[in-house]
Parts: sequence; C-alpha cells; structure tokens
Amino acid sequence: MSSFGPVSAVHPWPKVVALLLDDRHPCEGILIKILLLAANPRDTGPLRLGEETRKIEEKIRESSAAQRFSVRSAWAVTIDELLYQLNSFEPNVVHFIGHGGADQIVLETTTGTSQPLTKEALSTIFSHFRQWLQVVVLNACYSAAQAEKLAEQADAVIGMTDQVSDAAAIEFSAAFYRALGFGRSVEAAFAQGVGMLKVDGLPDADVPKLIHRRGVDPAKLVLAGASDAAMSIRRAEDPRVPAKLRQHLQNGCEFLLLSEKSVRVPEQHSAEENRIFLELGMRQSNAVFVIEVNRLSTVGEAATVLAQRLLPTDYHWYSWTLVKHEALATKLSLAMAGLRSGDHVMLVGNHRMPEWAPSRRSR
Repeated sequence: MSSFGPVSAVHPWPKVVALLLDDRHPCEGILIKILLLAANPRDTGPLRLGEETRKIEEKIRESSAAQRFSVRSAWAVTIDELLYQLNSFEPNVVHFIGHGGADQIVLETTTGTSQPLTKEALSTIFSHFRQWLQVVVLNACYSAAQAEKLAEQADAVIGMTDQVSDAAAIEFSAAFYRALGFGRSVEAAFAQGVGMLKVDGLPDADVPKLIHRRGVDPAKLVLAGASDAAMSIRRAEDPRVPAKLRQHLQNGCEFLLLSEKSVRVPEQHSAEENRIFLELGMRQSNAVFVIEVNRLSTVGEAATVLAQRLLPTDYHWYSWTLVKHEALATKLSLAMAGLRSGDHVMLVGNHRMPEWAPSRRSR
C-alpha cells in the first residue's frame, strides 16, 4: 500500500482502497529490513557469530523474495551501537546473536568486556521503535524471559528457555529465515526452525519459544516491511481497534498514524490509554481511512494528517474542517469534541487552488 501522491487535475482524489484496486500481493515491492546484532565479549565463551550471520544472509539471498530484503550486520555491539542501528536502519526484524542470562542479554563495552542489558532496559529501548518492529529473535541462552517482556513492543518474539548450543542456534536461524524469505508466516517459519533441530537430532528442539503480542495471530503474521500496509495488518489484529475498523483494515483500508510530535500525554496516563481509532470519510470522495490518534490532539492536527497524505506538497493551500455532527473548531481536542474510538468523522475542505480542485460541474 503506497502513499498517495499529489492530487492532479485529471484524477483529483485518491483511489478508494489501494489494496482492493491492485491485484499484487499487498506487501509486494515493500522493503523488509533485517538487523543482525552480534556480541561476544572477550570475557565470555567464544561463539560462531560469523557462521550464523552467513547462514541467515545465505538463506535470504536464496529465497524467492530476496530482492525485498535488506540485511544489515553489526558486530561487537555496545548499547550506543544498538541505539544507532535502531535509529538509522529502522528494522522490521531484529536478530540478536550472543550470550544471555535469566534476566539479561550481554552486549559489549567499548573495551570489549561484558555489558549486561536487563529485560526492562531492553524493552524500554525497543519501545521507541514499535512502529517498525514486527519480529525480534533473541538467539541467546535463557532469553525467554526477555522475549516475554519484548512482546509488548513487537508482534512476535523468539527466545530460548534454556541453554542453546552453537549448532542448534545456527540451524534454527537458517531454517527460520529461509521460510520467511519464501513468504511463510512467523509461526510456520518457527515450526520449520524447530523441525530442523529435530531432523538433525539436536537435543535443543524444545528450547526455542515463540511469544506474540496480544491480539496478534502468528499464523497470519507475514513480514510486511515499514509501511502503512504493515501498520494496517498489525492494527487489523489489535483488539483495541473497534471491530468495524478492523474489518476496514483487513479489506485494505488506508491507515494513518498521527505524528508522535503532536501527541500530548498527561504523566498519569500512558500513550496506549490515550489512543483512539477513528473512521474518516470525505465529503467529495468515497475514500475511507482509519486514523490512529491521541484523544488529546487537536481536531486541526488530525485533519492536517489527512491533508498531508492526500496533498503532500500543497496541503497548506487547503483548509479543512473536521465534523461529526457539526463543525468543530480546529483548536478543540478530540476528547473535548466528544470523539471516541470507532466514531465516523467527515472531513470537508475549502478549495483555494481551482486549477486542481475537483470539478463541481454536473455530468
């Protein structure tokens, strides 16, 4: 699902639902980013980091959708490097190779010694990248507890319930990413990874554990990349989204997310508690949109998000009014306007550029 381009005089409004008007797979052409993080401090036992990384890259390269993947590797990862990679790459999949403990994974210091990172700290770091994260793999001993915590931040997380050998970690990863590369679901890919351990007679087959975010079905979770399509797929499984809007998303409805910069959250409330999901319609179009906004954001901010999507270069030449039953002031918060999740909201606009405004002549 691609973003709408500038409105033209010939076709002034966007197609109603991009997925329904396109026979291609909804994820086709979208780049999926996999970030491989490796850490093996000099005061820990040696691991075959290079072999696991090579196997993952090889299986992705040999898959049917290899051109849709971008794989980046980072070695001797420190906390600073972890943050740099997450910020600069915006990965959809994060795969950690290294040592772990009951409540931590082990990164490195700048001098190469161990730097433990607790599950709480790891979850806090990953919480800032939820918009892109779909899958996290912690291929480290005793990482299941960390995986449980990270399931709050990603759609699916894989951790290890016990010690895991180098051989098992490598074989599991190879089978898992080969399956993902051929478009299999996360659950199917996980099953193939476990299956390979059993076929090879390795004693670690019951060690990997798949955990998923509440509302996500891993059997339906297929990598979608950092896109509105990916967000739509995720929201279509989110029980916080009203059933009617989930159906819109499953049908390919365009999904919009209000910029975090516009969100004002009181200290006593979490961002999740303040999220609402609205159905947006337009007076001069049959288009339907689902928008995720903060209830304390202003009506004007919500209208601007849609304007920016439809008119990315000239939206400032278009004035909008967001209405439910009557016109609302642009500075009024959504909460004060009485809007709740699932409400249908109509957007009406005032054309200031007649050269691209929709024609009002009758046919």
